[in-house]
Amino acid sequence: MLPQALQALREAINSHVPERIADCFTDDYVAERPLRPAEGFIGSDQVAANWTKILAGLPDVRAEILRHAQNGDELWSEWEWQGTAPTGATVVLRGPVILTTRDGRIAWARFYPDPVTTDNPTHTTVSRVLDAPAERIFAVLRDPRRHPELDTTGLLRHAETSRPVDGVGDTFVMAMHNETGDYRIENHVVAFTKNRVIAWAPGQPGQRPAGHRFTWKLTPTDDGHTEVTQTYDWTAVTHPAEVPRLPVVSADALDGSLIRLAAAVV
Repeated sequence: MLPQALQALREAINSHVPERIADCFTDDYVAERPLRPAEGFIGSDQVAANWTKILAGLPDVRAEILRHAQNGDELWSEWEWQGTAPTGATVVLRGPVILTTRDGRIAWARFYPDPVTTDNPTHTTVSRVLDAPAERIFAVLRDPRRHPELDTTGLLRHAETSRPVDGVGDTFVMAMHNETGDYRIENHVVAFTKNRVIAWAPGQPGQRPAGHRFTWKLTPTDDGHTEVTQTYDWTAVTHPAEVPRLPVVSADALDGSLIRLAAAVV
């Protein structure tokens, strides 16, 4: 027989009402993600906020409990969530959840579910040959102050970092804006070979990158031009609220940034 706390949570998730889901947890609920500590949090209010985001991306999500075991107030369970992303792709997350209860509500949990690997693509690559030497192109890419010139999403406002990056481990912060307001993104430089390769992974300031990576590879041609290849890779994105929105940048937008790059290096 399914323990009441698990049954209530499953039914609440399948009701698609964030407040009902949050009501399954104590006010001082502690959530842990051992493999991604930065995603842990405290409080049932954050449960409601998280599920509001998840349901925005997976409005038809269905939760199933595949296995469970109980030892007093401690419950071990294996879950599966499945829903349809805005792109039409089926998203499946599966894995164990360990939790404890207090007065019939969930007080603490260790959360392990991750996206199930499918045949859906996890990266996009676009290329163009630009009429400029690699050195000039690389100078633009390594300077955050020039990045708004390359933006096709309309999200970038300006760089808060005033100098070019010099190598792996550097970070640069960009001021951003979307329909919900202003925010900031901290980009971590994860690859840097002068005049050949530069890559960065964005995330919230002071936190680990969210799992997205943008890589630019420059290959000089025999006629003095440069083939520029940009790859957006979202393989490492695992947060349930973010997975349904992938990819966050389309192939057309990536190609548009190469067109803007060509104009920026003239």
